[in-house]
Amino acid sequence: MGEVTLHHLRKTAARDTEEYVFSQLIPYIGNKRKLLDLIHQAIKLTNIEDGTFVDLFSGSTVVSRFAKKLGFRVLSNDWEPYSEQIAMGTVVLNEIPKFENFGGSKEVFEILNNAIPVEDYVTKHLCPTDDQNLNHEKDRLFFMRKNGMKIDAMRELISKWIEEEKITEMEFSYLMASFMYSASYVSNTSGLFKGFHRGWGGSNGTAQYRICSDIILRPPLLFNNEKENISTREDAGILVKKLPEILGDIPDIIYLDPPYNQHPYGSNYHVLNSITLWDKPKFPEKITRGTKSAIRLDWRTERKSAYNSRLKAVQEFKTLIEDISSKFILTSYSTEGNIPLEEMMKILGAKGSLNVVKREYVRYRVSPTRLSSKPRNVEFVVITNTSDKPESKHNIDKIITDIRLVDSNIPD
Repeated sequence: MGEVTLHHLRKTAARDTEEYVFSQLIPYIGNKRKLLDLIHQAIKLTNIEDGTFVDLFSGSTVVSRFAKKLGFRVLSNDWEPYSEQIAMGTVVLNEIPKFENFGGSKEVFEILNNAIPVEDYVTKHLCPTDDQNLNHEKDRLFFMRKNGMKIDAMRELISKWIEEEKITEMEFSYLMASFMYSASYVSNTSGLFKGFHRGWGGSNGTAQYRICSDIILRPPLLFNNEKENISTREDAGILVKKLPEILGDIPDIIYLDPPYNQHPYGSNYHVLNSITLWDKPKFPEKITRGTKSAIRLDWRTERKSAYNSRLKAVQEFKTLIEDISSKFILTSYSTEGNIPLEEMMKILGAKGSLNVVKREYVRYRVSPTRLSSKPRNVEFVVITNTSDKPESKHNIDKIITDIRLVDSNIPD
């Protein structure tokens, strides 16, 4: 396996790190950057090196990048458009695109960062009329107006280049991967776009240093694993049936990190999808009843996940596991997920033998000043060896008991 760097609060900060795995990672619910050591343990227990790794719910792409750095050929899948562009621009690509029509990538980023600000969709719909005189009843405060105008200018320029065929599909994705991080960095949020702070950084001015800074696009770091990596944007349940055809064989490892709770990613990160798709969904320019966050509605009709429902998650997971063909299945989950622990282990145990790595984990908080009722839970990775016979009920019960024991010892 290749050499990897694990998460470190200062050394792997997304904005400044020189480590490929963590560079320009968007802030993300369920981001596994702090759990890569656990995932690494699980991968090592498969005894597979230099194989094929499928990340079915790739999100921020941190696990896809980690697997790529370990030497695997990676297929990174997520059905959100913003995630697809991040994967195309940082996982599929092994080298920086040439941007031949501009003389190179350096020139392209200089042009974008020096674009003359314009007032378009983001400025009109997601920014205040005046950065210094806010109308909290009418203004959406996702970005400062100065940054909204730069986002509009840069995104319009990229669209023009696509229309004029001055950049390729992969060059577009490389630029959009940078855009997703940079827009997130200057957003007046704590990572989620379901709402925004009241004022710049909220009442205590949290993170004004980034929110009030000027948006700048920087070239994403890449890593060349000398393999043909793939990005797809499909429902995981449909994709698994196609994997042998896409990859030429069954994958060695399929990694699963399905949504844990009721909050859909399509609404949580709707602003990133709007910047990616640049389809300018119709909303009133200012806040009206029911439009405060201007959440686009296509996630409900096109990408509504059964995993966000306690009533549907178990059956969706059961069907997915039954349809998977791979040597190993690695499943990340939490003791607070929509799928009950007992049900998950029963479903996975029917597919093969089980092994588990686990540890306590600090729960996601939208703000460092807002504490959860139970600040920690148990995160675990289940390793399912599909070539073995189904796991015994005795061993499944023991695994469940061990995880419950750790969870019960966590103070409220």
